[in-house]
Amino acid sequence: MMTGGLRHAWRRVRARPWLTFVSVAMLGLAIGLATAMFTIVDALLLRPVPFRDPDHLARFYTIRESTGRSVVPAPVFRALKDSGLFQSIAAASTANGTVVLDAGSEPVLRGAARVSYDMFALLGVSPIRGRGFLPDEGRAGTDDRVILSETLWRALYGGDPNLLGQTIQVEGRPHTLVGIMPADFRFPRWDTLVWRPLDYLAPPPALADEQPGPYVRWAATRPKEEVAAHSTELVRAIDPIVSKASLEPLVLSNRDEYYKRVVPLLAAGAGLVFLVLCANVSGLLLAQFTARRREYGMCSALGASRARLVREASAESVILGVMGVAAGVAIAWALVGLARGLLPDALLSRSLNPVNLDVRALLAASAAGVIGTIVAGALPAWIGTSVRAAGSLAATERAGTETRTARLASRGLLVVEIALACALLVSATLLTRSLLNLSGAERGLRSEGVITAWLSIPSATFKDALTRRTLVVAIEDALRELPGVQRVTLSYGVPPAGGALHFYKDWRSDLPGARPLDLVVNSYEVRPDFFALYDLPILRGRTFEAGDDASTAIVGERFAGLLWPGAEPIGRTFSFGKRALRVVGVAREVRLPSLEARVDRPEFYTPLRADREGVMISLRCETCPTLPSIRRRIDHVHAALRLSGLRYLDDVFNEQLVGSRATAALGMAFAVIALLAAAGGLLSVLSYAVSRRRREFGIRVALGASGSQIRILVLRDGLVVAAIGLVAGVGGGWLLSRALSSMQYGVTAADPLSWSIVVASIAVTTVAAAWRPARQAMRADPATLLRED
Repeated sequence: MMTGGLRHAWRRVRARPWLTFVSVAMLGLAIGLATAMFTIVDALLLRPVPFRDPDHLARFYTIRESTGRSVVPAPVFRALKDSGLFQSIAAASTANGTVVLDAGSEPVLRGAARVSYDMFALLGVSPIRGRGFLPDEGRAGTDDRVILSETLWRALYGGDPNLLGQTIQVEGRPHTLVGIMPADFRFPRWDTLVWRPLDYLAPPPALADEQPGPYVRWAATRPKEEVAAHSTELVRAIDPIVSKASLEPLVLSNRDEYYKRVVPLLAAGAGLVFLVLCANVSGLLLAQFTARRREYGMCSALGASRARLVREASAESVILGVMGVAAGVAIAWALVGLARGLLPDALLSRSLNPVNLDVRALLAASAAGVIGTIVAGALPAWIGTSVRAAGSLAATERAGTETRTARLASRGLLVVEIALACALLVSATLLTRSLLNLSGAERGLRSEGVITAWLSIPSATFKDALTRRTLVVAIEDALRELPGVQRVTLSYGVPPAGGALHFYKDWRSDLPGARPLDLVVNSYEVRPDFFALYDLPILRGRTFEAGDDASTAIVGERFAGLLWPGAEPIGRTFSFGKRALRVVGVAREVRLPSLEARVDRPEFYTPLRADREGVMISLRCETCPTLPSIRRRIDHVHAALRLSGLRYLDDVFNEQLVGSRATAALGMAFAVIALLAAAGGLLSVLSYAVSRRRREFGIRVALGASGSQIRILVLRDGLVVAAIGLVAGVGGGWLLSRALSSMQYGVTAADPLSWSIVVASIAVTTVAAAWRPARQAMRADPATLLRED
């Protein structure tokens, strides 16, 4: 019987190709959107890191009362390794987080890390080709080995298998390629594609500013709290200043607070679109099942039970649901591929997990299909089969109108659709307005006409400080001679990407009785003409001079206000950790407009150190030169120098907004889909209502009603539904906009312009959707309609 019912339902579905196509397309889009969004949320926030037994993996820190998190010195690392507390312990560092690779004519800049030989074994990941690092690699004289990601190996070197064991140029030095890691492997950062060896107990000079961080794995039989307590005792025996040891789990791969807020909200937006599309399909099915009341009445008169009628109607929904799941998986596959190609890495790839469809995504698609089928089909099946045999047999097919229950249900579905679309549109409009405010916010410096590039200065070639100082002057002189170049400067770090970050709890000024402050501060090492090039005025004091050393500093306005409130900072000193700096100037504050408060930090500047292996070149240009012309000048200074990453500074600032831009774009896309779906639902419901009320309209015209009165009658029906939906949507939009408050910049939930745009959009869409059915109703011919049975 079940097979026969499905065959009958399949014939019904095939008999209505247009309705079937529209219903499957809407269900497929709903399921595809839900599955694609689940895939992204799963990769960014839900799925554990793709390493062996991730519940027992952690980053190891020591905590000090004065400075918070602190590095783990080599003696502590050795003691931890010998203690037997952990199954394994390894180390990694991203202190110099990028390297320059010479591959072909254009050097490229890629994310890099240094890892100890046992790091890959600790994670349970092996190279797909070649080998990992050996225990003696990473020490002086043996740190010229390199491992590449499969992605980079294929993109830059064509996947040449003969390259293993050969040398490639990294940072201007030959390195032997010993292994290829899987394309999906990312560690310790989401953008790491290059790994070089590291000896934790004897790190290379390049890591002098940042001790590598230990990673540990402990036995599954030992609780984390017990391991942390024993680690604290061990560490305090060596370093009494330490207050405790901290194990930061690696179970979840994304710790970015902004994305922890925005991704769930985008998922909620996709869920609302899912409901709108399912409600639309439900409205279409309700109209079809209601139109078949005469058929259901005959079946009821012949003895069919209500349960059987519901099963037959539900069978059609199930068939549509199965087809919708198939379409949804295909749409999800396309959307995920489109997202990987169009969405910025800064939004999509901030995870150690790959973003792709897998078994979890297919299960999510199946679950979405079940939910979508129930949401779309249950109500129409129940209401459509609610018939009385006698009444249905007495009614003619063209004379009948909608039942009161069906009318209320169809209008109710429309109200839900419009309300959800309104809520989404409010949120998307606020996000878009926030993005516009961020784009136009004051930066504090002039970035127009500035280009930057990364310059690698290998210490093996330029060993002593005098040679490097002479080199810096020669580089600046050579670049000033380029046509169109107005100013040139070198620095370590450039806003908005930042320079060095300092996490300390003991920032102190020399004011009597000054209390230590817990701050995160940006610092930049700069040449004296840095401030003139960036049009960053020195408000008090002076800029750097030739005799200034590393103990001299220029502070930003906000930093000065925090350390010396109401006092003159010039000539005073401040300290943090083991450093003490003397202030010679106060510079205008640099503002980095962002939704993340942690991005816009106080800053200070120190003279550029001569021993930096990598520096930023900044050029202010009237007409900016090309990368080849700049490289020729650099090569003329010395062939060992490597230049890469030439970029306009305005583009770098704009990249800081990629997360906000993508969020606003996705939110607006969801809102537009929901609004168009609601408009389509209103169009179809009103068209169906007009077709069922043609006899009524004929009688009204025969009694003297004008065409405009008939049109207003239909338009009023649509506008009443839209008004109720708008009122409900205003409440939902207000609540949703409050939830989005942390992602709003320069705009509030009560922004009148945003609400005006939403109300106008809903009104225009409603009138446009209702206009065609209203014109159809105006054409009712009473003479023809009254002659019909």
